[in-house]
Amino acid sequence: MINIDKRPFRADGGDISTGRLKEIADNPYGDEEKCRLAKRMLALLDEVEVATDACNGWQIKFAEADERLEAAEKRIAELTVENEYIRKRFKESDLLFGKNLLVMQAAIIEWQGTGDAKKGLSWIYNTLFGPGELPDEEEKDAQAYFDRKYAPLDEELMNLHRWFWEQREAERAAAAGKGE
Repeated sequence: MINIDKRPFRADGGDISTGRLKEIADNPYGDEEKCRLAKRMLALLDEVEVATDACNGWQIKFAEADERLEAAEKRIAELTVENEYIRKRFKESDLLFGKNLLVMQAAIIEWQGTGDAKKGLSWIYNTLFGPGELPDEEEKDAQAYFDRKYAPLDEELMNLHRWFWEQREAERAAAAGKGE
């Protein structure tokens, strides 16, 4: 549809107001053709106004949707970075755990190969000494030290195991609910 409200209504290029169109349309003694054209013009102007209002409403909705989309994309980017960080930290922990197992295995091999437990222990000592993880020299009871230090770790491990178990059960229940 063309923008009729942007084009002149009169043949000489001049403009005519909506009020004048109403006068012409409502004049019972005026030219019948002019009356019909004026009514048609008023109807078209009403249609343009309704369409413009609808368009403005959609523009507002699109702007709001764009804002929500930008916020969602920003959050996704943040979560992607956080996810990568967590993956790297997990990989680091896994590698450190593997390294420590390897050190303990090497210590056993050294002890069995040489018959000298001190040489085997040096593998473990050097691994702990590097990052400053040696126990205090005042510690004398190994089992008491282990029990005291391991208790909070064991509690956290149990909480993690419980969480993983609950997740697995929830997934099973969801799968059963879907009929899988």
